[in-house]
Amino acid sequence: MSVLSIQGSGYPIGSVSGKNIRNVFGQGGESGRASSAFGGNYHGTLKMGYLHSGFSPVSGQELHMKYDESSTNDDPVMYVEGKDIHGKNFTKKIHLNDVDVEKATLAEMTALRAHLAQQGDKSVKASSGIPIMALSSHQDVNTSMDFKQYYENWASNLENAGQKQNAGIYISELERYLFYHHRKGTLGRSVSKN
Repeated sequence: MSVLSIQGSGYPIGSVSGKNIRNVFGQGGESGRASSAFGGNYHGTLKMGYLHSGFSPVSGQELHMKYDESSTNDDPVMYVEGKDIHGKNFTKKIHLNDVDVEKATLAEMTALRAHLAQQGDKSVKASSGIPIMALSSHQDVNTSMDFKQYYENWASNLENAGQKQNAGIYISELERYLFYHHRKGTLGRSVSKN
């Protein structure tokens, strides 16, 4: 497997200062204190051969995922490895049929997004995934949240800013996640897991 290492700056290129990022995203980290990335230096690793490989130069979190060898069409499973907001390495398997959009982790939603894009879902592929990527700067990848409410708020803010077309893209993406959960989630609970 090839590995490409990239050094991340304290905040995204072309962005505003660290102080203004905190104002946009709220206080960094789970405890309400600013992320150490604002004055520090994070190194991220991008891995070749993975369906998704990314890192946040702001929080230092990493997510790398590919289909697990146990994955089937009826029970798609992602093998995920990464680094959480506290710098701890982890690995896990995510059964995509069990992902509940209203109480999912960032890792689970990233896995679901990667799966739907891989399956050719036009709504997911048309979206840039910015709402999910934005969370990696301050939301731990393994902490659950309500992504339905998050996407609805994101779209509402865009609409209020006069970006109705962009708001529609993210609502369409959300609808695909909800449809997948409704259709596959029920099926996934009846599939035997080893």
